Amino acid sequence: MTFLNPLVLFGLIAAAAPILIHLLQLRRLRQVEFSSVRFLKQIQHASARRVRLRDYLLMLIRALAIASLVCAFARPALKGFATGSSRNAAVIIIDDSPSTLARNEYGEVSSQIRSVASSILGSFHQGDNVSLIFTSNPSDSSRPLTSIDPGTLLPQIARSEPSNIRGSYDAAIYAALAKLSQSGYISKEIYLVGDLQRTEFGQNAGDLHPNTRIFFLGTESSSGDNLSVSGAKLANPVVEMNAPAAINATLTNDDGSDKPGVVVSLYLDGRKVAQSVADVPAGESREVNLAFTVTTSGFHAAVIRIDDNSLQSDNSCRLSFFAIRKLNVIVLKRDSTGSTGDFVITAAHAVQDTSVEINVRTMTPERFVYTDLSSTDVVVAEAYAAGQDFESKIIRFVKEGGGAVLISPSGGDMRAFGELLAGMEVGSAVRMFSSSVGTFRSIDRIDAGDDFFSGIFTSRQSAEQIKNQLLVKIRAGAEIQANPFAHVLMSTPESSFFLGREVGSGFAFVIASPADTVSSTFTMSPLFPVIIQRTLFYSASVRNKPISAFPGDSVSFAYPAGGLKTATLISPNGTQTKILPEYVGGTARFRLDNLNDPGTYTLTGGDTLCQVSVNIDPRESDLTPATHDEIQSFAKRLGFDRNDVFIVKADKNVVRTIDALRRGKDLSSFFAGFTLLLLVAEIFVSRMKTF
Repeated sequence: MTFLNPLVLFGLIAAAAPILIHLLQLRRLRQVEFSSVRFLKQIQHASARRVRLRDYLLMLIRALAIASLVCAFARPALKGFATGSSRNAAVIIIDDSPSTLARNEYGEVSSQIRSVASSILGSFHQGDNVSLIFTSNPSDSSRPLTSIDPGTLLPQIARSEPSNIRGSYDAAIYAALAKLSQSGYISKEIYLVGDLQRTEFGQNAGDLHPNTRIFFLGTESSSGDNLSVSGAKLANPVVEMNAPAAINATLTNDDGSDKPGVVVSLYLDGRKVAQSVADVPAGESREVNLAFTVTTSGFHAAVIRIDDNSLQSDNSCRLSFFAIRKLNVIVLKRDSTGSTGDFVITAAHAVQDTSVEINVRTMTPERFVYTDLSSTDVVVAEAYAAGQDFESKIIRFVKEGGGAVLISPSGGDMRAFGELLAGMEVGSAVRMFSSSVGTFRSIDRIDAGDDFFSGIFTSRQSAEQIKNQLLVKIRAGAEIQANPFAHVLMSTPESSFFLGREVGSGFAFVIASPADTVSSTFTMSPLFPVIIQRTLFYSASVRNKPISAFPGDSVSFAYPAGGLKTATLISPNGTQTKILPEYVGGTARFRLDNLNDPGTYTLTGGDTLCQVSVNIDPRESDLTPATHDEIQSFAKRLGFDRNDVFIVKADKNVVRTIDALRRGKDLSSFFAGFTLLLLVAEIFVSRMKTF
């Protein structure tokens, strides 16, 4: 404790006055006892003791009253953190994330944040070095955000609006510390004004030891009642023209009450095509299936929407997909008259319920090395050529977005087959096996839940039922050890039989048995043409797989065809931006920036090259505020000393609260009140004379 007027403490000498008066009253004249009153001594003795006790009590009360009054005028105060410096360096961090669009009993949260930030800014004086930082863009240099005349920054706060970009608190704090490190002022402070969502205070790491105070100023929590479309994906990764398809949308209820009868609508290319109703319990998520059919090929933009609630920006989720109409396939085989490769070609055209046009060319592996693949979607290899040229060509084709189906060779191409598997990091071909007469290997495991089998196997079918239906006998093939990151779709007890993996921007499948009737009965299975067609569609669709991003993200896109000098990025509001590609090995690579608004962005170069679906970060939907312990733990991980962390309610008294923390709490009113109580007690004790 300290005193703001310490010279007044000399007045404590006056507290000795009651004591001196009491001591003077103790002096008595010599008493002479008369015989007529001698017998009253016993009664007088008891009364005198009570009188002396009252006098002592009055002396103590009067001395304390004088001392308390003197202390009140000396203005005692609990010491704050303010230094003797007359200048301050401060950074005000303004949370402008999408969640601040939510409303509470006082209105929109973002408006309250601006009001509190303006009040804090107004508490500084000319000469204080004050900076503004917005969480959506901590490194923004497009506007003046630092000044030694704090009042000039008020228009920046007034004009600010919530952003679609979710910026992390720790990134903003790091940027604030970087600004403060450039200041030579002793007093350094950070003020973070926001809704202080719990999701902002997750895991982070920081070995900083900033000699800086930080204030977390949280607004009132929003009204809740927030339901969001937190995600969407295709039920089947392959969408064909004029074929049934579906999107699975995920609804998340971050409110404390159940949400029955939520209406979910699907809009495809701006037209409503499906609707469903779902019940979403409090604090849980539910998946809704929305079925549709597309009648045209190419890219399609889908939007899933629900009714308005507390936060409107998360009531929609966008998803873009490509509907296949035509496939160009190259099949590699040794000759055009033998059986090798005929099963694959037959299987590619076997299923009649598809509207996809499949064009197949056959060639030898040696000719493939010199073939232009710019218009090819999938390469099916049953024969392989030795040498680096063949291997590098097919690997580069897949990495740049092409599809490949690698079938175990029946001849002497095993070494080239194994090197290709290893080069794509799908797996390794350990050896060729050939079962003895009368023996064979069988399918032991099927991953029926993988996306590849969507629409092929129903959810009611067990893997055991599927295996019984297949009855595949494998007599010869390659024993393959799968890479840990590969998807093993079918396997025997000895090794993997059917597997796949993303390779760069493309996808490769591997079948461990040759496509003939001698090596296995797989080619005679009714499932063989279905799987062959699915491998073609699936691997070809990877090039046009949905691209998703959050506002503010950057997206890379590789276009394998050469000759593309420029492309145009069309934003959701119709704005067009020219983008120049960077060529790497004949592939045009585009970097798509400034995806700041939710919606579907289209990259065109004559034809549509790709679409990017931009959605609000689902973490913004959880409006639950962080607890004091979570905020303290967050600050500790960033390296702040606990005594330098202050959690303050962002209300109309916020400046007064901060000023009290900075300068210390004035206790003069406490001592004044205590003096008043002592005076009342003195009156009460003094009136005891009448009794």
